[in-house]
Amino acid sequence: MATQEQPEPGPDRLTIRVRLRGETVIWSDLMYPGPDGRPVEEVRFRLEQYLGEVERAYAELGQARQSDND
Repeated sequence: MATQEQPEPGPDRLTIRVRLRGETVIWSDLMYPGPDGRPVEEVRFRLEQYLGEVERAYAELGQARQSDND
């Protein structure tokens, strides 16, 4: 697991804990309203799905940066 220290949480910051358990990526220490209005404190992703989405977002970011430089 990698960590990066940031300033204390505040109203303009998102702070989450990311853990890997087997083939599951877990985001915890969340607190936002779910569809039913109750707080969501944890979200789980299949590792394959999670890594695919990270790769997609990274590629999209690279394309956006390339467009900015053109």
